[in-house]
Amino acid sequence: MGFRGRQAVVLALTAAAVASASGLISAVILVRLHVLQARDHAELLARTLYHLASHTIRQHPGAEVRQALATDPALREYAEAVIGYSPIVLHVAILDQSGIAILHSDTRKQGRRLARLETFAEFAKRDALGQFWALARGRRALVADLPFSADGVAPFGSVAVAVSTVLLKQQLLGAVAANAAVAGAAVLFAFLAAFFTTNRLLAPIERLRAELARVVPADGQPPLDLRSEADVGRLVEFFATISERLGGARHERDGREWLKTVLGGLSDAVVVLSRDQRILSLNDEACRLLGRARQDLEGERLGRVLGPEHPLRVLVEETLARDETVRSRTVTLSLRGRDVPYLLDAHVQREAGRASGLMVTARDLERLSRLGSRLSYSQKLAALGRLTSGVAHEIKNPLNALVLQAALLRQKLGAASPEATRHLDVVEEEIRRLDRVIDGFLKFTRPEELQLESVELDGIVRETLDLVAARAEQAGIRLEAVVSPGLPPVQGSAELLRQALLNLVGNALDATPAGGRVEVRVEPAADGSLAVTVEDSGEGIDPAELPKVFNLFYTTRSGGNGIGLSLVYRIVQLHGGEVRIDSTPGAGTRVTMTLPEATV
Repeated sequence: MGFRGRQAVVLALTAAAVASASGLISAVILVRLHVLQARDHAELLARTLYHLASHTIRQHPGAEVRQALATDPALREYAEAVIGYSPIVLHVAILDQSGIAILHSDTRKQGRRLARLETFAEFAKRDALGQFWALARGRRALVADLPFSADGVAPFGSVAVAVSTVLLKQQLLGAVAANAAVAGAAVLFAFLAAFFTTNRLLAPIERLRAELARVVPADGQPPLDLRSEADVGRLVEFFATISERLGGARHERDGREWLKTVLGGLSDAVVVLSRDQRILSLNDEACRLLGRARQDLEGERLGRVLGPEHPLRVLVEETLARDETVRSRTVTLSLRGRDVPYLLDAHVQREAGRASGLMVTARDLERLSRLGSRLSYSQKLAALGRLTSGVAHEIKNPLNALVLQAALLRQKLGAASPEATRHLDVVEEEIRRLDRVIDGFLKFTRPEELQLESVELDGIVRETLDLVAARAEQAGIRLEAVVSPGLPPVQGSAELLRQALLNLVGNALDATPAGGRVEVRVEPAADGSLAVTVEDSGEGIDPAELPKVFNLFYTTRSGGNGIGLSLVYRIVQLHGGEVRIDSTPGAGTRVTMTLPEATV
């Protein structure tokens, strides 16, 4: 038999196996359904006999119960009717606790002990295939039984309806035969369909064989015509070679994707270049630094992207000329219209002893300085929190004692000395003010137990502006809100975020003269977070004072306590965000909070 014939036989046998397996599964399912129907039928008959027996027991209480059940004509008539009516029921009986038949559809077995039969519940624990083989091979009976008592308390016996598996199998034969006929027809159809469809299914292989016949094999081997298994083996080797090459190309592509993923997770700008200064890969931070999209940069020569005097290009050309790594060069680069200090490194990549390319990294020193300041601030704040917990306790205890003594003194003085009462009012008010200061200080220094929830920032902005609207109107200041549509929520505490925004807007109103403007904006940030910006048209802040504005108790405003901006910083820090302040003297101040989006 040729290759093509063997393929047809294999297809036919496969289809036949599938059809046979489907037929067997259908037969097993059919058996299971018939067993369930037989169980339901037997249980219905048992419940009916149970109710008839219960009626007889109520009419004959006491010692007469057993004799009444054995001789009751209604029970006898029902038992015989069930045998005549049901084609699968073997017998109907009422048994005592020891298994002796009080009533039996076969009077010859009445008064005898019956053998224990397998219950439907026990039979149901078998798997479907086990039930199928049990019915096909065994001669047994299954019983549905219901226990009952004569006095409603102590168990007396049970009602049993036995079903013959032989009779049940005879009922199943017709359905199984029909199922087998369908399976046989399916097998026959599978054979015919396989032979008729072989030509169509193998047509592509025939075309491949025709094309391969035109190829002259190497090393004097005969042409490939796919008529023998040896030809198929040679063809498999041919495609295995091609697959190996494609796998190598895919591995290289996966490596590039992995490199992009690694570079994308870095906060430094990273650019990978070939020896001829062609950009092979770069991360998002490098795209922002170069001011162009990734698709416009990858594959492009650096000389067509940067001018000859650009510090990055100068470093690359110097590194390639020296053929060695250059480290820690501080330069100033323009980023979004402002000059930012960067630390540049150029690492030479070597292959077979010669330079094959280089990797340039640029670290934002300004951002690094901010991170260091935040770390130092957090460490100081943690130490301060530990200190103030004990100090505040020692202060609040005497304050509470002072309040109590002042109250007692007021009671003793009564209305006798109005001047002394006024002095007591001043003392109590100052004690309460000191207590509020201590509470506010503790609230700032202690870590908050955040009740995280999904917070919509547009709602926070509306509520905050409603609170300060009257104050702004009285001061002659215009309030504006610009919220980008469709913004996602952030994960955090609505109460704390409202407090932070209220502090920022309050500071902006204090710094803005009459006729000025305070604007609140909520928009997506470049790194995927959300930016909340409060900008005023006030007098601005001296650049020398900017690094101090988040320091605790630092203030440039008379009457200020120097806690507001520190509290804003603390709240944003607790939410995993950042605060940035920019100010131009005489033009105004802009404070931006960036908050991470809520995770699903």
